[in-house]
Amino acid sequence: MSWKSTLVQSGPGHWVLPKNKQMRCDAHIFLSDALLHGDEGVEESVFAQVVNACSFPGATRVVLTPDCHVGYGVPIGTAIETEGTLLPTAAGYDIGCGMVQLSTSLTWADVADKDKRRRWIDEVTRRIGVGVGQASGRKLGGKLLSEVLRHGAKALVHDHDVAERASIPVEDDTVDVPERAWDKRNQLGSLGGGNHFCEMQVDEAQRVWVMLHTGSRGFGWNIAKQFFVQGAAALGLHGGRHEDHVWFDADSTMGRAYWNLHNMAANFAIANRLIIGEAVCEALEAVFGGEARVYYEISHNLIQKEGGRFIARKGATRAFPARHPALKGTAWEGRGHPILIPGSMETGSAILFAEPGASESLYSVNHGAGRRLSRTQARRDLSQKDTDLRMARLGVLLNTRSTPLDESGPCYKDLEQVLGAVELAGLAKVDRRLRPVACIKGAD
Repeated sequence: MSWKSTLVQSGPGHWVLPKNKQMRCDAHIFLSDALLHGDEGVEESVFAQVVNACSFPGATRVVLTPDCHVGYGVPIGTAIETEGTLLPTAAGYDIGCGMVQLSTSLTWADVADKDKRRRWIDEVTRRIGVGVGQASGRKLGGKLLSEVLRHGAKALVHDHDVAERASIPVEDDTVDVPERAWDKRNQLGSLGGGNHFCEMQVDEAQRVWVMLHTGSRGFGWNIAKQFFVQGAAALGLHGGRHEDHVWFDADSTMGRAYWNLHNMAANFAIANRLIIGEAVCEALEAVFGGEARVYYEISHNLIQKEGGRFIARKGATRAFPARHPALKGTAWEGRGHPILIPGSMETGSAILFAEPGASESLYSVNHGAGRRLSRTQARRDLSQKDTDLRMARLGVLLNTRSTPLDESGPCYKDLEQVLGAVELAGLAKVDRRLRPVACIKGAD
């Protein structure tokens, strides 16, 4: 019997998986009928990970967003509320991964020339590190790094008007940073590889934007790895996938150490995006003239305290609507903060704003369209020639010799369906759609 048959509908696009003997709480799943049962439907194998998410000590509520799919330990597209416990698997290896959106004074007419867009790609890649293991394209002093780890965006003179969290508190900054993480400090100001990108986009009004996706790089990865290994050993977990079940009592010695280093990695990620954003603004202005600035920065792999409890979002984006207390005194108090949703380099992206109904989803929505093909499947099944032809017809310029098959459009679910599910459930509304015209990826 399919686990989907056990779901109880709570409202439009809102389903509840009632808790069983293994689960400490219900799971609230936000999917349209098409995303639940159709060709783009969520995999059956997600069920075991949903049960795992609901089974952690201290779990009080679990939410799955419309882009949910199989991840590590818990599904990608999950928000978990806990009382007194920290869940490394619900922050993942790329602690603090997220997005930055840059707005510009440019229009499509200003960037239509392909040669100029190619020059812009070259200028950006000259200024930042691109690709797996690459260091920053800038020299950043040790004093700045120290400030970044403690104060995040504030160290770069940014506030809550452009950053979801201007600074993530580090309660004890004397905790030792793992040597392997410290060795990656020169990656501050680098994009990385995988699904990370820098993309020039055009909205319906022909205004030019730039969207960035990256995280805490090797710095955060090595912090996460250390605590996965230590946590598994402390809990006596052995065998395959044991790291998927690691948790910490937040008041324990190991829990406090993880919390402080997790928050340092999150500050690193925020600053990383903003430093790259500054470099991209310089490149835009150098090639096209006009002005560019940071519009908003937001994370989607993060644990933070909200309302007295921990909220862990793994591949899920915070969604505070108008008049949410956390936005009081910011530029977004009257509207809610922007939600940045990448789709793919073929289908484009979106900016949304939360609705009051987001309270039902732990104030969380999806962080993208959601993968439908693994990287291995994509490389095996997709045609390089056909993929490159589609990109050429769309007029999207790349920094790579050929389109990365494992990041091409067919790898992702239908963005229209995913955004439709968000609106159906009353979580958020789409404010604008963005089509890609140039994309920088950390591949080949």
